[in-house]
Amino acid sequence: METKKTYWSDGEKKMTTISQEEENYVRMSLLLSGICTRAVRALFDSEFDPKCLNASIKRAYNELKNLRDNRIINQSQWNLLFHSRGGLDSNMLDVSLMITLLTNLTELKQCDKLPLVTDTTSSADLWRIKHYRNQIAHIKDGKIDNTLISTAWEDITEAVGRLGGKHMLDECKELRTKILEQSTVPWNIRVQISQILEAWKMNNSNFVETRAAKHVLKCIQENSCVTITATSGVGKTATLQYVALVMDDEGYDVLPVTNAHDIVNFYNPNQKTLFVMDDFCGTYSINQFDLHSMESDMQRLKVLLQNKLTKIIVACRLQVFQDHKFGFMSIFRTCVCNLMSEDLCLSKTEKQSIAVLYLDTDSTEIIPFCDLYDCFPLLCKLYSDNPELNITDFFKNPFSVYEAEIDMLLKKENYKKYCALALCVMFNNGLREEWLTHEIDTVIKKKIENTCEASRLDRGTPRLVLLDELKSLEYTFIKEKQGIYKTIHDKIFDFLVYYFGKRMIQCFIRNADSEIVGQRVLLENIDDMNQFMIVVPPEYHQMYMQRLIDDWSINRIQGLSQNINMRIPEFRQRLLHYLKTLDIPLQRQLAQTYDIANNDTVLLQCCQWGDIPLIQWCIYHGVEVNKCNSDGISPMYVSAQEGNTNIIKLLLENKGDIDRRRDNGATPLSIACQQNRIETVKVLLKNKADINICMDNEASPFLTACQNNYMEIVKILLDNKADVNKCMDNGESALCMACLTNHVDIVKVLLENGADVNKCTDNGQSPLYRACQANQIEIVKLLIDYMADIDKSTDNGATPLLVACANNDLKVVNLLLDNKADINRCLHDGLSPLIVACLNQNADIVKVLVDNMADINQCTYCGRSPLCIASEKNGIEVVKVLLANKADINKCDDDGASPLFIACQMNYLELVKFLLENKPDINKCMNTEASPLFIAVQEKHTEVVKCLLDHKADINKCVDTGESPLHVACKNNDIVLVNILLSNKADANSCKKSGASPLFTVCQENFF
Repeated sequence: METKKTYWSDGEKKMTTISQEEENYVRMSLLLSGICTRAVRALFDSEFDPKCLNASIKRAYNELKNLRDNRIINQSQWNLLFHSRGGLDSNMLDVSLMITLLTNLTELKQCDKLPLVTDTTSSADLWRIKHYRNQIAHIKDGKIDNTLISTAWEDITEAVGRLGGKHMLDECKELRTKILEQSTVPWNIRVQISQILEAWKMNNSNFVETRAAKHVLKCIQENSCVTITATSGVGKTATLQYVALVMDDEGYDVLPVTNAHDIVNFYNPNQKTLFVMDDFCGTYSINQFDLHSMESDMQRLKVLLQNKLTKIIVACRLQVFQDHKFGFMSIFRTCVCNLMSEDLCLSKTEKQSIAVLYLDTDSTEIIPFCDLYDCFPLLCKLYSDNPELNITDFFKNPFSVYEAEIDMLLKKENYKKYCALALCVMFNNGLREEWLTHEIDTVIKKKIENTCEASRLDRGTPRLVLLDELKSLEYTFIKEKQGIYKTIHDKIFDFLVYYFGKRMIQCFIRNADSEIVGQRVLLENIDDMNQFMIVVPPEYHQMYMQRLIDDWSINRIQGLSQNINMRIPEFRQRLLHYLKTLDIPLQRQLAQTYDIANNDTVLLQCCQWGDIPLIQWCIYHGVEVNKCNSDGISPMYVSAQEGNTNIIKLLLENKGDIDRRRDNGATPLSIACQQNRIETVKVLLKNKADINICMDNEASPFLTACQNNYMEIVKILLDNKADVNKCMDNGESALCMACLTNHVDIVKVLLENGADVNKCTDNGQSPLYRACQANQIEIVKLLIDYMADIDKSTDNGATPLLVACANNDLKVVNLLLDNKADINRCLHDGLSPLIVACLNQNADIVKVLVDNMADINQCTYCGRSPLCIASEKNGIEVVKVLLANKADINKCDDDGASPLFIACQMNYLELVKFLLENKPDINKCMNTEASPLFIAVQEKHTEVVKCLLDHKADINKCVDTGESPLHVACKNNDIVLVNILLSNKADANSCKKSGASPLFTVCQENFF
């Protein structure tokens, strides 16, 4: 029976329970990925001098080439070793590569199994670590039993101690027993994220910092949400990862996620967090399912991003970003970095740097062609992985080179390789190895057989033979990860889809994955068509229509909804004409079909397209007009979202439910307000839509309109008696939200219509507090004019004045003080506005507060005065203001630390000099009797020591153990300070209470 442990997670007060076996897995993962890595690196650095690592690797070129040819190291590792920007460093190498280099380029031996306990050589220790890393990598359920962890932990930690020394051994012992920090991110996800970030760090070693990367970094530092966009191969993902890693270094908890639900679930209001999403909302075209999922969380995301600690950065293909349906996701359009724009596209110099990084001496050959393709970084990477290609031809027209290579497979009758590539296309870049090694269902089997036949192979070609061919294509076209084969880059996949879509059109239409057939195939040319879009010849149009119907008939409505042809009215007319040629029972069956994945109905999709003839066809065949999908979205809701008033009227005529709520409680009126559909709101209200039905978070349509600053809709709703003071489930009113988002005109309208000016959120934040928090002085004036309580505090005691000081907003501070704000009102932990201003080192605000009679010596609950805090922050200008206004220079905190003591401890020499000019008690000691001189000696701050002695500090002042400054200097083996102290007549014979003299200390420590 598993033992369960319960923890409180941070952020939200909810309990997390994991078993002992799961906790074992987490500890082992942390040990192997953290401490073990550093231990291996310590051995690596002792074998390969870090200063000469580049030279050592170059000397071993032939041995390493042999390892690459035998696939012991892969092409990415090869590139890392020989093409790393700025030289090679062991910190860029993962454990696997370091062990490979150590056991192939040094005298260290390889092992083929777990070494015996008696074998304590470095070689054995390396293989112990490698053995257990492999073992944990193959654990599928995330659990390790107590027996295994006991034996493995001892085996590993002893190896770590021998490789890395006693301090690493101590870390292992501490990790074994310490309480694991729990967070809003589940432990198993946290382990995966750690592995992802490690992989990003490896990739980042070959990243050239561009002006675009610097710009994106600046944007995310200054904004809550940033969208990176460009076409495939330009560098979106590399830039995204680079910026994320920089933010990681800046203390952000970087969380790669795949959907908006993860952001909501992992959100921690008390932690600096950066959520990272790649391939946002689809790869080749916008993903309708992702879109609906995002839409349901959009309001929640807007609220979360009001927390300045939370940020989101996404990378999105340009064609997805430009889709009109992307428009409703307003937060992802607030700060957009288009890497193809004139300001951010790669400069000539940057392209040269990338070429040199990947191609070395060959780089000069391709400079004339560097502007031919936007995906230049990708081309450099692809060529470095395939250097046998003709470099000039490749950079002139890379895809013609690949096309010629694949054509050559046919010409040389290498049909199996040809088929292997085609199968990657048919299975949408996700060909599972098990489909070629295990029993499979008839659908997959038929797809493989049909592709074999189209590739001029026998239908019964052994699948294991095809697997061998796939493996032979690794690192040129294909890569394998966790048993799934896919192309080495999305751009290569785009090309392969186009190639095989043209070469084997019948097989492609009938067998390719529905998503590919729907998103990459058109029946007619359109403007601005992607270069890899397949246009079906007229003779295959009927076949394509039938494939569409076939997918439809087996409940794949998602495929229908994502089909790019359905966006074209002429195609929909053509489809309707084709449908009407079918038997009536089949038409009825199709009309009433719903998707097996999310219950999307045909009518729902027709409303999405705004196609009235298709909607009428559905209704004629008896479709239930109020049937919802698994998210609770109804045809009426979609029509309101799209602003199709004629369709809303048509649905109402057929008993459509005007107030049908979706799974988050949103009604058609809610979504119409959120999307600023003015005419739709009018039609819904005219037809008696309930104006006060709220979402599950109690957000009303009126509050949604206020949040988004949709003034006309706000006025319409007020005219229809909307409740102006209706709050969300966290107590947030429309006025509170408008104050935070700086919607001045909305605030005016709300106040004019009776909004409660002092209505607070559940944590006590008033509209005035919110306005001060957001530095909105015009709104602050408005609220004060409407008699806002100027000292209304939050649950933790924060007042509007305090938050204005925290935000360094001098104008708002002056305005509040002019209106009699309580200048000494503190947080519950004793932080006053003056202390907050001192923490921020804002001398101007400190002066204003002092001029307005702030208590200059008011302390926090731990006794820290404004002067103590200013000294801790080295805010010399603030210190000057405080001392000029009679701050107590000797006031100590609860531990007895005076401002002078703090300055000496922190080595703030100029501040020490200034404080001494103001005559502090130079020998004022802490509760332990440590004097400023004692702490300066202990911290080895030589210049501060000299300064104190120049001002007659007591050189023999001892702490409560009898230890003098001279004792400390001797113990630290600090000869300079010992000489200074002795030259200033320190007592060389002064003994500690234990009887130890300075000389005894020197002898004891062997400092001769």
